[in-house]
Amino acid sequence: MDLTDQIKTMVKEWGADLCGVAALDGAEAEIRGLYGDRFDGLRRGVSFGVYLPKRVVDEVLEHPTHTYLAYYDVANGLINQIGLRLNNYLMKMGFEAYPVPASQRLGAKDRAVFSHRMAASLAGLGWIGKSCALVTEEVGPRLRLGTVLTDAPLKSDAPKADGCGECRLCTEICPAHAIKGKNFDPKEPLEERFDFQRCDAFLTETRQTFGKRICGRCVAVCRYGKKKEAEKNDG
Repeated sequence: MDLTDQIKTMVKEWGADLCGVAALDGAEAEIRGLYGDRFDGLRRGVSFGVYLPKRVVDEVLEHPTHTYLAYYDVANGLINQIGLRLNNYLMKMGFEAYPVPASQRLGAKDRAVFSHRMAASLAGLGWIGKSCALVTEEVGPRLRLGTVLTDAPLKSDAPKADGCGECRLCTEICPAHAIKGKNFDPKEPLEERFDFQRCDAFLTETRQTFGKRICGRCVAVCRYGKKKEAEKNDG
């Protein structure tokens, strides 16, 4: 078993449901433009995902729930544990690595330490949907993502084609009208597809009524998250 397969096996044994490797060479200019030179030389991203409980996510179609919040935090904690373990393993092997924390922001609330979605889409875990979330064939966007950047010479996986097509479910259900309904184009800025200010304002209102900033309706409504259930019912 080579190093790439060994890492994928370990990451899944540690609790991840999906794992792939992103080649970041082609995104170096974008990465440097967004984050400066802090990630220079880290040309691979080990991307992994932890599924959220399906029925728990279903509930947020109607209203926010503390159960969703609880498992959101549990998934993030598991992701950080996996990221640390993989980082330390790679360091002991003599490689440089950087574990990107789950859900941590830098300064402006719309800017992450590093884009988990970028790494996951390049690693072939799924594609970036109209909601700007990563959409997987297995569970749609009903998962949390983790990334460990490294200079280890890992074999990269191929990105997947956009599977959203003409679907507009996430656009139509968005209570903030923040999702503009455009398919992802890496050449376009985020603002072309998503109005962060509207989303942020809605989440602030939700905190006043519910106590926490939470929505998740675009996650719950995605047809890929419901696909297996629909296939089971059809069969």
